[in-house]
Amino acid sequence: MALARDIQNPGAAQVGLLMRAYRESFVLQEGRKGVTQEELLQRMAEVDTDYGERFSHTTVSRWETGITRPTVRRLQVFGKALDLSGTEVAGLVLLAGLAPDLPTALKQVESGVHGRTVSNGEARSREPQLGAHERGGADAAEFTRSSLREVAHFTVLRILPLAVCIAVGGYALSLLSWEGAWISALYVSLVVGLVMAQGFLLPDQNVSLREFFWVTLFFVLSSPLLQFAPIRMDHYGLYTIGDSAGTHAPTILALLLNLALASTAGLMYQLLWRWQYSEHGQKKTALQRAAWSVVPPVAFVYAIVLVISNVSVWIQLAFLMPLVSAVFTSLLVLRDPSVNPSGRERQFLLWTLVSLGILGSTLGMATVLAIYVSPNLPMVLPDHNLLRSWELDFVQLGFSRQEALDRVNLGYMWHAISTFTYIFFVVGGHLVAAVYRVGNGNTEDRRQHESPPGASL
Repeated sequence: MALARDIQNPGAAQVGLLMRAYRESFVLQEGRKGVTQEELLQRMAEVDTDYGERFSHTTVSRWETGITRPTVRRLQVFGKALDLSGTEVAGLVLLAGLAPDLPTALKQVESGVHGRTVSNGEARSREPQLGAHERGGADAAEFTRSSLREVAHFTVLRILPLAVCIAVGGYALSLLSWEGAWISALYVSLVVGLVMAQGFLLPDQNVSLREFFWVTLFFVLSSPLLQFAPIRMDHYGLYTIGDSAGTHAPTILALLLNLALASTAGLMYQLLWRWQYSEHGQKKTALQRAAWSVVPPVAFVYAIVLVISNVSVWIQLAFLMPLVSAVFTSLLVLRDPSVNPSGRERQFLLWTLVSLGILGSTLGMATVLAIYVSPNLPMVLPDHNLLRSWELDFVQLGFSRQEALDRVNLGYMWHAISTFTYIFFVVGGHLVAAVYRVGNGNTEDRRQHESPPGASL
């Protein structure tokens, strides 16, 4: 039973996507394309009155996101409501894992569950109810088990390989005796590129937005290392540990710390998202559900960095972290099944985003250049954090305080330009694409409401 349940769960998300696609592509008699979730329920109620009495658009959202598992009876009623052929409905049954092969699925569609016609009373008992059984101990236990599986999968298959690559790469640099500021900067760039490649080129398809979320946090946390690379230091003060100053060890430790923080935030986001889009978040708006999924992980990361880094990083992240929260909250809202803007509303959002992007990029580049050309900025060296402060031995370092500040200023340009490029083109571009596609019949790009592997809530 457990094995069958695990196999079925990923199929539930795929069936949900197809149900949404069928709903949005259905053409009404008056020529209008697509029906709302409420209209779908009305049409299903004409086939089975039970669907007009017991379900709401929130329930349809749960069907289409794969949070609630499909049943043969529901797919039968859904197919009749949207005039689907028996083969199409059988395909949904087969994809959901409710039949071993297509001929069996066709028989179930034609004759009902297990070869019998299903009455409304039986359908009521078989159809997952929004309440009692999902609040039961069995489902709570299943939620916990699936969450643990997700954590283990993410940690073992995605994070540990990256951690090994970071450690091995740094150790290889030490063996080769490759030193110098540009080597540290290059190493940080290569590691960030590796993480981005895994997140963007080899993403976990079931939770693609989680991948984008934690990779973005890793980038934002790691780019300050470029600022302090010219003086062979890090913004966490890890170079003060033992005799690691002047080696690659502080950079390796800082990257591993960033990986741990970003991946933890990614898992927090995933679990919070599943919780918010279960029955516990049904009474919340799309914005509330999205904000409760995104803001706590970002706040957690910023609180940790606030304690262990210096004031220059606090200030930079004080602007970047709210921006990251706003963008990913917006992405979740746009992918919410209840959000379906009209063409005019979508066009307004697009023009607003483009205008804000132009204004923000202009102000951002002006700020970066102003800081670079200013003789007194940045005037912060990595000689403190919220817990303690320490003195830098410039004689041992081989350069003066002013030379250190000049080098940090140069590193700041590396850091600022890379961060600006990523935020503007990658993050901003993703948001513009999401606005363009929302409500445009492209359900594939709105798959943040894909059910995570093993999710049953």
